[in-house]
Amino acid sequence: MIQYYLDLEKQVKNIKEKSLSQGQIQKLYSTAYYISLSIRAPGKTWHLYFGRGGGYEGIWLHESPPPSVLRRKDNFLEYLRRHLSSCSFLDVTMDRFDRIAKLTYQKFGKEQSFLWFWKGRKLYFLHHYMDRPETPFKVLLSWRNKSFFPEGEDTNLFEYFDEIGRRQDMNHDLVSPDVPGMDILLTEELKVAELKDVTSVPTFLQRKKENIQADLRKAEQWHKLQALLDKQHPLESIYELKVGDQKIKFVGELNPYERRNLVFEKIKKLKRGENILQQRLAQVEEQLMGKEVVKARESKIPMVRPIWGEDTRTTVIQQQNTTENYRVFVMEDCQIGVGLNAQGNDQLRSRWANKEDHWLHLDGLKSTHVVIKLTGARSISSELLNLGATIVAHFSHFKDDWIPIIYTQVKNLKGVSGAPGMVIYKKEKHLRCPRTNVDDLIKD
Repeated sequence: MIQYYLDLEKQVKNIKEKSLSQGQIQKLYSTAYYISLSIRAPGKTWHLYFGRGGGYEGIWLHESPPPSVLRRKDNFLEYLRRHLSSCSFLDVTMDRFDRIAKLTYQKFGKEQSFLWFWKGRKLYFLHHYMDRPETPFKVLLSWRNKSFFPEGEDTNLFEYFDEIGRRQDMNHDLVSPDVPGMDILLTEELKVAELKDVTSVPTFLQRKKENIQADLRKAEQWHKLQALLDKQHPLESIYELKVGDQKIKFVGELNPYERRNLVFEKIKKLKRGENILQQRLAQVEEQLMGKEVVKARESKIPMVRPIWGEDTRTTVIQQQNTTENYRVFVMEDCQIGVGLNAQGNDQLRSRWANKEDHWLHLDGLKSTHVVIKLTGARSISSELLNLGATIVAHFSHFKDDWIPIIYTQVKNLKGVSGAPGMVIYKKEKHLRCPRTNVDDLIKD
């Protein structure tokens, strides 16, 4: 279904009449043909659909999300989720010339925009956004596959599309005799989805089992804490002890006995939790025994992808070999790995790093990835962060004496499918680190 300009204008008018302004964008879904935004307005939740191009072009407002069997994921959906989830919806407006819809939302207390341009059965997009509070606005143009800082705040965002054929003489007299509702369009997608049965165990019990197993793995870490006590590991000079997922903070002026007692109390709690979780796991496994498998279904329709440079790299992933595109520097108390290219950044994270290691990247700038692997149970020091930041700057050709970085643990990273070297991160921290001398360490 392709909507003409007047069709889009009518849909936008309908959206305005529903008073969605200041509603919250809660969840985002995608099918092979549409992106869906769940918007919670006073008294009701609406679902705003945008066509992904390829003959599915336009905007629809619907009362239901897409059926679960049609829901799919790709890097476009993950990008939208990262930037739009939990933001306030403000408005949808139209360019006065061409088929460009502007979705306006609020994040960090500022108005930001995502623009959709349907042309020649393709979808192009523009994103005008802030990476974090109090930083300058950026513009991402999908057809260039790069973001940059715009020259002025009063830039007409629609004009960026001039370079890819935005028309100012479009005939606005065309209109579809009938624009199907989203319920009809989703039914049509279901018919062509070639739904394939997938064998699975009862979903609720399997999910419950996986959650218990994850908690059990954490509880079993009491063995590592006990080993520290047995080996008389020094506790006097540290503020926080971290072993696996377990953290113990030593607040106040505590003597060595009191510090060891805090660790011992933590061990006792984890032991009790381990026993309870083992019993629960046995009960769930007993419930799963003899259960008949159920048939789930999933769509096999090829995803319609927007014009975005990242998608052209998919073939590179399929052709890459096992060559290690990263370097590791070994020191007395740690190892530091650095990716040499996009593939090396992925290899560093997926092959070499452990989930507890620390990942560093230039803040707001394109850079290599660095991972710091500590030896022993201890927290990362400011000296090591300065060293890691300097290595990031060196391999990224960043020249300033003070280096802005973000860092988090590897377990808080998630790779983006079809985009080598790109990750989605959470629980990150922002620092400015002084440059240190690493010439002796990184020399060939």
